[in-house]
Amino acid sequence: MGKPMEKDQKVRIGGIKFSEELIQMTVAKKSPDDLSICRLLHLIAEKNINISFLCHSVFTRTPETIFCVESSELDAIRNILKAAAFPDEHFDIIRSVGTLTLFPHRNELKLLGLIIDLFSACNFPVYSFSTSISAIALNTDFLSLDNIAKKLQTVLLLPDNHAPFRQGFRVTQIQV
Repeated sequence: MGKPMEKDQKVRIGGIKFSEELIQMTVAKKSPDDLSICRLLHLIAEKNINISFLCHSVFTRTPETIFCVESSELDAIRNILKAAAFPDEHFDIIRSVGTLTLFPHRNELKLLGLIIDLFSACNFPVYSFSTSISAIALNTDFLSLDNIAKKLQTVLLLPDNHAPFRQGFRVTQIQV
């Protein structure tokens, strides 16, 4: 177990990464045996739409699947929902979402609590988040990412010569 963190001590992390502008879809299951979310994900895959964030929550009364795609895919997603006859009350779309990914790099478990506390203190929205051993991915307001990074740098210590970054290039699949 690590040493207790001193009040003004910054937490060392491996890095921060920003996504491109995304839309977040939350899709609720209609019933426990409802397979429409699986069908929806297959339809999205058939259209070669990249899902950059995907998680499933069973902690609500109605299980939900949350995923993000590039904002340029909004019309395609709406067309898929219409073709799949999804009722409006079973999905929600949030526009202008950004995924902030932090790489804890063997850090203490306090990091997630520290981040949630900072978001709360600064009134930054948390739309959804997911964790793993190697990363914490948090969906928030896309236009706030730079301000969030500035606030995070007051409590986090990044590697030398590293600054929060956006993708320098975009990879797209070409239909042949």
